[in-house]
Amino acid sequence: MLFPWPLETLKSAPQSLPLLPLALTPGKVGAEAVIDYSTKHGSSVYKEYKAALPTVWDLKGKGLVVFIQEFLTRAQDAGWTQGTMQVTKFNNADGTLIDLITEYGKIDVDTLKAQCDVFLLPGGANFQTRATQNNKLMAECLLSSVTASAKQALIADRGQYTFDGTIYAPVLFKHMMKIATLDNKATSKWLHDQLKQMPAVMLEVKGNIDDFFNTFDKWHTQLVGRGEDLDDALDCLWDGLKAAPCEKFSKWIQDKYDLHIEDDPTWGPITVEELTKRVKAKYNLMLSVAPKGNSKGDKKDKKGGEKGGKEKKTKNTKVKGDKQRQKQEESWKKTPPKDGEPTTKTVGDHTFNWCVHHMAWVWHKSENCDLGKKRAAEQNHVSYAAAVNSSPIETGTSSNFRALMSTLAQAALDEE
Repeated sequence: MLFPWPLETLKSAPQSLPLLPLALTPGKVGAEAVIDYSTKHGSSVYKEYKAALPTVWDLKGKGLVVFIQEFLTRAQDAGWTQGTMQVTKFNNADGTLIDLITEYGKIDVDTLKAQCDVFLLPGGANFQTRATQNNKLMAECLLSSVTASAKQALIADRGQYTFDGTIYAPVLFKHMMKIATLDNKATSKWLHDQLKQMPAVMLEVKGNIDDFFNTFDKWHTQLVGRGEDLDDALDCLWDGLKAAPCEKFSKWIQDKYDLHIEDDPTWGPITVEELTKRVKAKYNLMLSVAPKGNSKGDKKDKKGGEKGGKEKKTKNTKVKGDKQRQKQEESWKKTPPKDGEPTTKTVGDHTFNWCVHHMAWVWHKSENCDLGKKRAAEQNHVSYAAAVNSSPIETGTSSNFRALMSTLAQAALDEE
């Protein structure tokens, strides 16, 4: 083997070299230090991170999820989210630290601007530091990542995010979110209404779980960003998943939903994010093992009929003794509280609530019960449910506009 150094040099070289700090991207190299733009490295960092994102955005809600995902990746790669020079995390009026990119609705503009003054106003503690450079790169990236018409709208609104001639990139980002989400209560109600239509979405995408979650994320992300109450988001997600047209997948979902309703510790308290992760993993596994052409529905024979006739039933393989013991251990769950007794109690490490709909001690409260909501919907909203089930989910601008106008009209009636 040929070496680029003389043998004498290799013999006299130290046995080990000092390790450099690991950085996954150029922007994370020396994330606390000022970037020297006169160097080749500094120039390349400037060009790379001020550039437009892969997908140009028109400031419409339809492209919001993709924009936020791409912008978050850029911010992390560029080092805008880390260390003392970061420009994406701020304390809101309550003193709570929030991530502006994913929680933009939880901080007001005045509170946000005051914290940006620290690195953008002369005399600020971090003025003319890496944070000042990060702000500049972030502003150029944002303005380069929108369509021409969207950029014109932003330029017309420059007084909303430009102060003393300086663009406050975090304030610009929040302003863009405001344009995209029409920051008002009526629209928030409309977003909640979209989540309630997830069963119709599942039918519209014909059981494609990726498309289903893309639609759910579109509405859910906007509500999270606004800081909205999302107590019903998990129920809406379950409702949509249970409408899957694939019999095998739908059965798996129903089995897991039963565990969720019964507060089975093997399934455990679950969040929207965790449910999404588990369902996608199961869906991808089923696709990987399913015969080609049969991944989205039941198997068909060549003539189009159901293959194999009725599904063969199998015996329950649970040990009978274990089942009886489980019934004895959980018999208390069916014992209601007496008049005047609390409807909440702690058993072991878990807190249970008496649900008037399930007539059992469960983890959820009666007012948040999925079964109760369904019964109320069936009794009071039959005509609305029929309308939703008989028409596909709207995807065009005109349909969304009509839905929004209907919501605004209802909101006006509610205020009277």
